[in-house]
Amino acid sequence: MTDISTLAEDAIECRKKSDFSLKCAKKRGGGSLYFFEEEDYKVSLRKNTILSALRSATVNDFEGFEVYYQPILDSADRIIGAEALLRFFMHSDEGDEMISPVEFIPLLEKSRLIIPVGEFVLNEAAKMCREMQQYIADFRVNINVSYIQIMRGSMANKILTAIRANNLRPESICIEMTESGFMDMTPCFCSFRKKLDENNIQFIIDDFGTGYSNLRYISEMNPDYVKIDKDFTARAMSSEKDYELFRKIIEMVHSINIKICIEGIEKEEWACAMKEIHVDYMQGYLYGRPCEKGVFLNNYGI
Repeated sequence: MTDISTLAEDAIECRKKSDFSLKCAKKRGGGSLYFFEEEDYKVSLRKNTILSALRSATVNDFEGFEVYYQPILDSADRIIGAEALLRFFMHSDEGDEMISPVEFIPLLEKSRLIIPVGEFVLNEAAKMCREMQQYIADFRVNINVSYIQIMRGSMANKILTAIRANNLRPESICIEMTESGFMDMTPCFCSFRKKLDENNIQFIIDDFGTGYSNLRYISEMNPDYVKIDKDFTARAMSSEKDYELFRKIIEMVHSINIKICIEGIEKEEWACAMKEIHVDYMQGYLYGRPCEKGVFLNNYGI
């Protein structure tokens, strides 16, 4: 249902809002009502605009997409690798707008555009890894993968192809997945994990502590290491109770011979605290913000 003010608008806009209200009502199920909300409509329009831009960028040689890199260090403050992070700049008459990953990643996944775009990220990251290995021989790059890519995109084979095309060692590519990406050990996911293991490609559980992750999942997934979510890190650094929980979790994960990477390290004292509890890897603004390949090579290619 729309309010009376909508009727005062032109016929095209009135029809658009009526169609929007009808779709919202249908999503709620048979016999449901939806009362038009201008804010809901604006959110829907923005999603459609971004999705249209994503489609256009994908078919135009990924114009507007960029891969940024954030360094990962070990406990001795040595750079051992980087996480590849996708960025998207939407072109418009008003100029380029950097769209938050929180906005565009779900749209890529829902539209299945994540399959070609994910392959673009993989290939760009593999090339960057090869270039960095001129300076750091055992440098590796972490790539985020969604369950949709595994289920629909023959992702394991694409990873192996990228490794071979860039003359990389298999351990140079590390695959990250959030726990929400594998709620169960489905046959598709098990096959993917098996192929990674058979080819010595590292598997990482990302954002541990944000959802359903627990020691049972860690045991079943058997990752090479887990990454502690940055919000969990920030809470631990500001609360004695949260810090004690944080420390116990690290002890438990280490007890089953799995390494830990702490995200969200922003202050030197935080890094010192992490070293005291023997974390394996660290990542955060203290060491560097995500940046373009050229900037990363200039800053860390030594």
